[in-house]
Amino acid sequence: MSVMAKYVRIFWPDPKDEDVNRRNAAVAAIQAWISAFDDSWAVIQLASALAESVADGQARDAFALEVERAIVDAGSAAFVRDNHDLEIIVVAVVSALDLVRREPANTSGTPVDALAAALWSALSFQAPLLQEPIELLRQEVLVAARERTMLLAERSRGRVPVPEIGPLTLSEAQPTGSRANMAYRKATEPLVKALRENAELDREELEFLWWTVEDWSDALDGRLSDADPLVRAVVAGMDGASKLRRLPASGHRNVVLRGVPAGNSAALAELLTALGDHRSALAKSINAERVGQMPTVFPLLAAIASGDADRSGADIERAAREWGARALLEGGILQVKMLRGG
Repeated sequence: MSVMAKYVRIFWPDPKDEDVNRRNAAVAAIQAWISAFDDSWAVIQLASALAESVADGQARDAFALEVERAIVDAGSAAFVRDNHDLEIIVVAVVSALDLVRREPANTSGTPVDALAAALWSALSFQAPLLQEPIELLRQEVLVAARERTMLLAERSRGRVPVPEIGPLTLSEAQPTGSRANMAYRKATEPLVKALRENAELDREELEFLWWTVEDWSDALDGRLSDADPLVRAVVAGMDGASKLRRLPASGHRNVVLRGVPAGNSAALAELLTALGDHRSALAKSINAERVGQMPTVFPLLAAIASGDADRSGADIERAAREWGARALLEGGILQVKMLRGG
C-alpha cells in the first residue's frame, strides 16, 4: 500500500509513480527513526516541532535533516532542504500519521504512544489552517492521535493475570546458594511483576477515588465545588492528573468535569486572569523547565507556569469544560512521563 499516494499532491500537482515510490521509501526510513527513540521527552519534542511546522510552514531542525537524508537515500540524490519546507513537513507528518494509525502492539508505552499523546495535545490547541490540503492532513493526524491515546488509556488499565510460580531450575555452573537465589528470582519474577503492575493500578484508583470524594484542592485551599467554573475546571484537571499513573481515560475526564457547567468561555489570557492568585499555587506543581521547552504540547501548563499567554491558539475562546479536559490531558502527559523517569 502506498502511504504517500494520497498526500504527495499537497506539494506535487502532477507526481509520477517513481516520485511516489521514492517518498514511500523515505517514509519507511523516517518511521524506523521515530520507532527507535528511547527517550520519551525527545519524542514529545519531535511532536512539538511537527505541530509548530504544520502551523507556520517552516520545517524544524528536529526532523528536517532526518527527512532530507531519507529522501536522498531513497533515490532523490539532488534533493536539498532549501525551498522544500512543505514537502519535508508533509513527508514527516505522514510518517507520523501512518505510525499512529497502526494497532498498538502493547500497553507498556512506546515512542509512537508518546508521539500520539503529544500530537493530540499540540494540534488540538491550534487554530485551523487556511490552506485546505495541509489542514485536512492536520485534522487526520489529530483524530488518529486522539483515538490511539484514548484506546491506550483504557487498555493500559486492564489487570494482568497473576501466573503461578514457575519451576525452580538450578544451574550447575553456579555455587549452591547463588543458584538457589537466581532460580527463585527467575521463578517468581513473572508473578511479582504482575502483582506490582496490578497494585499500581489499584493505588491509582484509590487515590483518584479519594480525591474525588474529598472535593478539596490545596491550590485553592478550599473545595473545588465552591470555585468559579473556569477555575474549578482547570484546577480539577491538574489535581486529577496528579493522581494518575497512566494517561487519563474518558472516565477520568468525566469525573474531573462533573459539576462544571457548559459555557463560561475564555481565551488563554482571560483564563489566567480568572485564576488570579491561584496561578502561582498551581505553578508550583508544574515542571516549568519541561513545559517551557515544549509550550506547543503544554500550552496551558506553560502559560500557568510563566504567566505568559502569548502563543499560537491562545486567542481562541474555549469553554470551561474544554479547559478542564486540556488541563487533565497536559497534566496527565507530564505526570506519566515524570513517573517513567523523565
